[in-house]
Amino acid sequence: RKMRPIATANHQLSSSSPYSDGCRPCVARRRRRKRKRSNADPRHSLAIAMSNWHSTVSLVCAVLILSACAFVSHAADSRVQQQRQHSRQNARAADLLPGNHTRNAAVLVSSSRYWHNYRHVTNVLSLYNLLKTGGQFTDDNIILMIADDIPCDGRNPHKNAIYPEYARTGAGNSVYNADVEVDYRGTDVTVENFLRVLVGRHEKGETPSRMLDLTPDTNLVVFLTGHGGDSFFKFQDGEELMTQDITDAFQQMHRIGRYNEMLFIADTCQAFTLNPTEFKVLSDITALPNVMTVASSLQGQNSYAHHSDPEIGQSVVDRYTYNFVENLKNLAMRQPDSQVDMSSALWRSMEQTSVKTAWVDALPRKKLGADVGWTDKGCSRPMKDIPLCDFLCDKEQQDFAASPSGSAVLNSNCDDSASSSSCVVDSDALQSIVSTMR
Repeated sequence: RKMRPIATANHQLSSSSPYSDGCRPCVARRRRRKRKRSNADPRHSLAIAMSNWHSTVSLVCAVLILSACAFVSHAADSRVQQQRQHSRQNARAADLLPGNHTRNAAVLVSSSRYWHNYRHVTNVLSLYNLLKTGGQFTDDNIILMIADDIPCDGRNPHKNAIYPEYARTGAGNSVYNADVEVDYRGTDVTVENFLRVLVGRHEKGETPSRMLDLTPDTNLVVFLTGHGGDSFFKFQDGEELMTQDITDAFQQMHRIGRYNEMLFIADTCQAFTLNPTEFKVLSDITALPNVMTVASSLQGQNSYAHHSDPEIGQSVVDRYTYNFVENLKNLAMRQPDSQVDMSSALWRSMEQTSVKTAWVDALPRKKLGADVGWTDKGCSRPMKDIPLCDFLCDKEQQDFAASPSGSAVLNSNCDDSASSSSCVVDSDALQSIVSTMR
């Protein structure tokens, strides 16, 4: 046992002693006297308690006041920041140059099949829903090519549904429903059928709904998602679409007048090697004007999935398409009436955003894990000056809504005094109205 130090005559110990302020009995006596003085006057204890209570209340009040001031300041800053953001959006929108096209169309292709390629179907259906919801496209102006085997796959826990997110919690929205009109499914998703749709050279007896009526005034979107590599794109692991094939088809479309401007989008590995205006496949850019290309990855780079779902057990969507769609939705949520009419909010967001901003600038490498490839070489308008709505909004629907009566106006040679037999109606305008109503 450790020996206790012996006190000196005046009861003072060395500074290293545990009782350096005096011997143990002396310390105990001083403590007892201190307690007696404290207990002798209860008012002293009450005063100390009251003082501590007031200090606590004052501290709580100060914290609450500072928190309220910080909240008010943050709300004011948020409003100012939102107003500035709207001002910037309006300024950017003022710099955008709407095109002179009169129609819009889209060819959307997911070339993969089987359960493990769940994300590729989600990619194409996410863009399909954006076109129909925000762009007011009708199925007459969309060609959709998917294997269509995922909704009924035995491993799918949600039959007849495909979720890009929140499948397990039930909070997600399925991009596959009864309103989805698939034009080419299963083994019909081939390179040959894809090229026939583009150039309009179908076999005799082809169903009209599987054709696109393209004109020199049509702005066309072509979207490819699936597996690919350096200068090739795979169709269901059975055949390949080469970059040269795409270039040749686009050149034929230009010669026969099947587009005004075209936006070609590829979401696959080494996607930018599919660029149809690349010098190695097109020596004369004037032979293929007004075709702009955006791609999710460069040569030697992969295109990655965004996230997986534990219940589905697969990656459910790719980063490039997912971030593009989510960015547009976030922009739409900042519109004043987004809670009332999300469709109109999406439309206005696409009017205020350029093609380059939406498909390139807003999708950096840190989000994708790859670099976005893009080019507007040979285009009469740069991508940074073209509103996204020129490609993703149906021009016919816009003109229909903008007419004074809320409907299209027929150009006719009739007057009030003419009889019905002498009245000649512009057939093109009539066909436009019928198509819009359909």
